[in-house]
Parts: sequence; C-alpha cells; structure tokens
Amino acid sequence: MEEADAFVEIEGAQALIDWLGFVPTFHDARLTEIELISSRSGRLRLEAFRRTDQTDEKGHFILDRHAFVTLTLNDISTVQLEHFAKVGIVNRLRITNAGKRYRLQWDSSYGAEGCITAGNLSINFEPSHSDRAGGDAA
Repeated sequence: MEEADAFVEIEGAQALIDWLGFVPTFHDARLTEIELISSRSGRLRLEAFRRTDQTDEKGHFILDRHAFVTLTLNDISTVQLEHFAKVGIVNRLRITNAGKRYRLQWDSSYGAEGCITAGNLSINFEPSHSDRAGGDAA
C-alpha cells in the first residue's frame, strides 16, 4: 500500500489533508513531544506548516497553514528511538501499513528519530493562532 493510501485511512487524517492541501511528510516540522505510556499507548506532537512557492524579501519561502498536530498511538508493539534527548526537526515522517498495524517512521535533520508500530493511530490538529482565520504567516 502506498504511503498516501495508508495516511488517508487514519482517523482524522482527511481533515489535516484538507487543511494543508496535500498528504504531509512533515518536512521541517518541529517534533515537540514524544510520550510513551506503559499501557502501550503514546503520542507525538509536531508543529507543522505548509511551505508555499512564494518567497519573502530575503528569499525565504513563505510558510502558512501552521498547525499543532498530534499523532495518538494505541496498542504499541515496537518502539525504536535514537537521539531521544533531543526532540528536534523532522526530515520526513512516513506512515505505512505493517500487516494490520501502522508503522510510523521518521528521520530527522536534528534530534530524535525512530520507528513505532501500533495497532491504532489517529490524527488531530489545531491551527496555530496566526492561521485560525486562514491568513498567511510570514
């Protein structure tokens, strides 16, 4: 199954896709929290955004659609983490099917990276204050 197909079937994913306009890879998103609970549940929290093709006066890409994204995992069966003490910046996050489970795997350009396999995965997000009305954030 393609990554986009696996992502779309996750509870709450379509709302995030609608907000961003595409299936996210979370490139350059800030991974702010990794929470693992002994009851085999956990969550990852990211500060994500959409990079536009427009640039500002300094030549930097303009970012909009900022959001706080929470990935909630239940029935976790495997966890592999590296550089855990440094939360960091995501290079790419992939969600694929592993049999009847989800495999959430991310590498980073800085800080924590890893792989978590879980039986259930859901996505929630909240637009940041600068984008609640759909405006651009510079």
